[in-house]
Amino acid sequence: MKNVTYGRARPEDRTSMAMTEETPTQSDRIASELRRRMQSGTYAPGLRLVEMDIADEFDVGRGRVREVFRTLVGEGYLEFVANRGVLVRRYSRSEMLEVGNVREVLEGLVARLAAERALTEDQQQDLTAIQERMDKTEADGDTDAFAGLNRAYHQMICDFAENRHATEFLGRLRVPLFRLQLPISFSIDSLEQSNRDHRVITTAILMGHRDAAEAAMRAHVRAGNAHIRSLPEDAF
Repeated sequence: MKNVTYGRARPEDRTSMAMTEETPTQSDRIASELRRRMQSGTYAPGLRLVEMDIADEFDVGRGRVREVFRTLVGEGYLEFVANRGVLVRRYSRSEMLEVGNVREVLEGLVARLAAERALTEDQQQDLTAIQERMDKTEADGDTDAFAGLNRAYHQMICDFAENRHATEFLGRLRVPLFRLQLPISFSIDSLEQSNRDHRVITTAILMGHRDAAEAAMRAHVRAGNAHIRSLPEDAF
């Protein structure tokens, strides 16, 4: 399979370039599906991914699969281990806590930026709606649904902040937390505490209180770190 090299687009070709960037490549689609499987827990930490099996499943060459693997290693989803191959990355407790310390700063920043902006009516409605959905899952004790909404909630705040660098960095930093957001790691008590934090953050952003939004988000992430410290060793 040939590798295609794209040249740098000229300023007058920006529209054409944007259209190209919006069209997912075959590698993008494979990487997206593998991410989904890891985020959902279908691929558990430590699982070995066999290059040939992936190539057969997606009907692509092994070179294409290696390209996808390199991308996902760079994003923190996978790791190369000598004599074992490519594995779904397993993070230690200390690595999780180090990531959490950085996340506290960046998540606080995007909450602050979101509160500073004049959200559109649609954005306000979207934030209110997702908060109401999280409130319902809390009342129902539906930890599975809450995990998905939790990810969407934090991504929504990133989108409102409109800072692509913070969004990119947070996307990478959240990778090791996906598996901890599976139902087995969420007790009802931790779900309720998490959503109480969300309500404070949501209110602060909607009211445009930037200091309160940042403080509430940072406290929320610190609570997440405390949750990580409390998990049994076999969670890692």
